[in-house]
Amino acid sequence: MTNHPTLGLVDVFAATIPTLVFAPGVHVNYAETVLPMRDGLPKLRDFPAEFGGSGEIIPE
Repeated sequence: MTNHPTLGLVDVFAATIPTLVFAPGVHVNYAETVLPMRDGLPKLRDFPAEFGGSGEIIPE
């Protein structure tokens, strides 16, 4: 678990909740990937603009 008090959020790692069906919706920090994914999901260079990033989408 990771707290983000300035955002009012808490990250809970999906793998720690066995009954949760995890369905990813976006990749963040994809410009630094070491394992490229061709899965049709949006790939953000860094973070969404709402979280202080550029919000820039980069190609697969």
